[in-house]
Amino acid sequence: MSHLSKLKIVAQAAKRQQTKTEHRRGKLLEKLDDQLAMVQALIDGEIFTRNRRVWQKNEAGERVLVERVKRMRPWYWMSGAGGCYFSVWYGSKVVELKPGMTAISVNRREDLPDAIRAIMDAVRFGELDIQIEDVAEKGTAELRLKAPARQLKRAG
Repeated sequence: MSHLSKLKIVAQAAKRQQTKTEHRRGKLLEKLDDQLAMVQALIDGEIFTRNRRVWQKNEAGERVLVERVKRMRPWYWMSGAGGCYFSVWYGSKVVELKPGMTAISVNRREDLPDAIRAIMDAVRFGELDIQIEDVAEKGTAELRLKAPARQLKRAG
């Protein structure tokens, strides 16, 4: 008797893979969600922290999973005149929302959540796909340019 004959075998469609664009949208939406939570905590007068799980060695030398506070930088800032600004970042680069314009201006910090939600909707509906792709491709192009230099150092 075959081992496979003991199993129930069925035809299954292949798992749908995300496109680069969908993956990038998802990454940006996660970051925008964190920024929204950070702004909401600021408005409510609370302290915002996000934890991440990392592996580290304990006193006995065993690898254990621990939680650490994730360092997050706000994408918003207040001006001296009382206005608030918000920029969208993808990686270490600012996304141009319109040609030459990288920030959104709101009158009060209480208006920031609505602005962030509007950006999230724009990302969901693909309105910023071209700008995100430009920023993402610039970053990978820079990495590709630096890669041969690293390989030369290793070979020498």
